[in-house]
Amino acid sequence: MRIVIDKLAVLNPFAKLPDEETAARAARAGAVGAWLAAVSSAFGAAMIFLKLDVYVDEMRRQVQATAAMQDPAMAEAMMANAAPSIVWTTIGFSGLVGLVYVLLGVVQWRRKTRLIPLLLLLFAIYGLAVSLLAIVGHKASNPYSSLGQLSVGLVLSIATLLCFIAGTRGGFRLHALKKAG
Repeated sequence: MRIVIDKLAVLNPFAKLPDEETAARAARAGAVGAWLAAVSSAFGAAMIFLKLDVYVDEMRRQVQATAAMQDPAMAEAMMANAAPSIVWTTIGFSGLVGLVYVLLGVVQWRRKTRLIPLLLLLFAIYGLAVSLLAIVGHKASNPYSSLGQLSVGLVLSIATLLCFIAGTRGGFRLHALKKAG
């Protein structure tokens, strides 16, 4: 148990990274963060897939709300074709993003770079900020997202954020140690 706690200590954003081994472990935390982001992406795609009819019905409801300003034939065509296509495109895009995260995680694990966790950190900060603003603005409380789904998403977001911070710190520290040595 002590070994696990020691290895998790690199996730502390204020912990020192005194040697190359600790810095490498921190840099690899960035890869773990990328893999957690891939899990989060797959989780989102699965939630959409499991509630496919709810998402399609919601899109159709929104099209009907704006149909008064459109040609009725066009609105009917959009309700019949566009909503399912958009939902399936969202699922496919989530899967593609998850695959990119997996590949970036593999590269980060092998190379221990500075750039990958830094970019992913910026994306994670943006994603967490958008999620929190949606919760504050009550846009997250809708018929197709539950409190459990929001909780899992926020926990994964915070965990990936900590991993990306550690990965960025580790990557920069490894770079500094290689320059000095």
